[in-house]
Amino acid sequence: MTLLCALIGLLVGSFLNWARDYLPRFAAGGAIAPHAATARPRSALWQLVTSGMSRRDSIHPQRPAWGDIAVEIVTALLFAYLWERFGPSQRLLSLAVTGSFLLLITIIDLKYRLIPNVLVYPAMAVTLLLHSMPPGRDTITALLGGAVGLFPFLLVALARPGEMGGGDVKLAALIGLSTGFPQVLWPLSVGILAGGITAVFLLLTRRWGLKSHIPYGPFLCLGAALSLVYNPLLPTLLL
Repeated sequence: MTLLCALIGLLVGSFLNWARDYLPRFAAGGAIAPHAATARPRSALWQLVTSGMSRRDSIHPQRPAWGDIAVEIVTALLFAYLWERFGPSQRLLSLAVTGSFLLLITIIDLKYRLIPNVLVYPAMAVTLLLHSMPPGRDTITALLGGAVGLFPFLLVALARPGEMGGGDVKLAALIGLSTGFPQVLWPLSVGILAGGITAVFLLLTRRWGLKSHIPYGPFLCLGAALSLVYNPLLPTLLL
């Protein structure tokens, strides 16, 4: 069964790679990735295997990007681990969906410097709906977390235009809604720290300049993902 879950994760990874190029069509008047309209989800790992087999039949065999393969491997390992850890449960489904969502946000922002509203707004609505349902959910706590995530990033975006995009602001608000207050302070702190360390490293190595735009989405997603494993503001481990 673990192998089957890994296979499902592999297919989910190929879908995420497809969605990475398809969803940005809904932003900027569809100017981004217009080719994705006709593309279909395909496994990059399978393409790598078959490209090696067909090398004799083609002078220049087409090979997938290693980043696409990495995404599929990550989702395969994630799904296999979650099955081993939780078995058939609601917790497995919740973590699989959350992890896939965060990974999708990450790969879109890394490639297009964009966090699509078509992902963030529905996620906000679903999060608020879940927090309004019993047992043990608190809408006020979620809204406070969303405010704590929203306003600091919004102030930075307004004070320094171009430094931080609106997608980063909305993603921080979404993470706040999901975790609530005061738990939101942990993933945001991790994301800000990781982003700052990476920025300093890239500046010192002269890979980026002072005016380079750093995508904060992946770092915020990293903080959110780590908060699923451990959050010191909660009494127990989450994963």
